[in-house]
Amino acid sequence: MKLEFYESIDKFPLERFNAFNKYVMLDSELGSTVQDFDKNVIRINEFISKDMLDEAKKELLNLRFVVNNILTGNDTKGLAYASTISRIDGKPVEDYSEENLKVILKKLSDNGLTIGEVVEKIKDIKKK
Repeated sequence: MKLEFYESIDKFPLERFNAFNKYVMLDSELGSTVQDFDKNVIRINEFISKDMLDEAKKELLNLRFVVNNILTGNDTKGLAYASTISRIDGKPVEDYSEENLKVILKKLSDNGLTIGEVVEKIKDIKKK
């Protein structure tokens, strides 16, 4: 499978840029992994121990979203990555709905895509 990427966020079509930003923001703010779940639990405990109950309540709501992402398989890092792909095997990717991005990720995963590659590509694009 031959992939072509938008190499800079300045090159993204506007709606693709919005999708990328949405998934990057969700990933950085909420996450979608067990490790993200653990981070949220630790923050909640810290807030409670400091009697910061409003912050703990907000963090509990965030935790709910993390659990939902884990249970539904919403991999926000992966969705951000998939939104950076401009062409697959020479064909333009025009459908960047969440459902299609998940289909793309499944195919790529079946072909050996690793989380390390996903993280690295997102870092590269955010730098540019």
